[in-house]
Amino acid sequence: MIIGTKVYSCRKCQSEDLVKNGTNASGSSQYHCKACGAYGVLEHKECATEEKEELIINVYQERSSMRGIERTFGVSCRTLSAWLKEQANDLPPLEETLQPVECKKTPVLDVDELWSFVFRSKDKV
Repeated sequence: MIIGTKVYSCRKCQSEDLVKNGTNASGSSQYHCKACGAYGVLEHKECATEEKEELIINVYQERSSMRGIERTFGVSCRTLSAWLKEQANDLPPLEETLQPVECKKTPVLDVDELWSFVFRSKDKV
C-alpha cells in the first residue's frame, strides 16, 4: 500500500502552521493560519478555459437547464449567469434585429408562446 502525504502552506506567509477551518459553501476545505491569522481555501478549484466556457454557452443555447449544466460541468450558478450576461451584452440592440414591417408604421414583436404562473386557480389571469 502506498500512502502519500501532502503538506499545505499559507498563501500569504508560507507558514505550515495551519488548522482546518471547516468548508465553504461549495464544499472546499478551508484553513486558518496560526502564524499570520489568514483564512483561505486549501485547494482552489480550476478556472474554466475559454474553450470550456464556449462549450458551456453552446450547451445552454441547446436548451439545457442551468442546473443541469452546473451538475455536468461543475460550474456555479453565479458563474454561469455572469457568462450569459456577458454574452447578452455583446448582442446588438433589439431595434437592429427586428425585421421591418411593410404594412404597419409601428414595429411589431411576435411572441411564439407566453406562459404565466398562476398561484391559485381562483385567481383569474
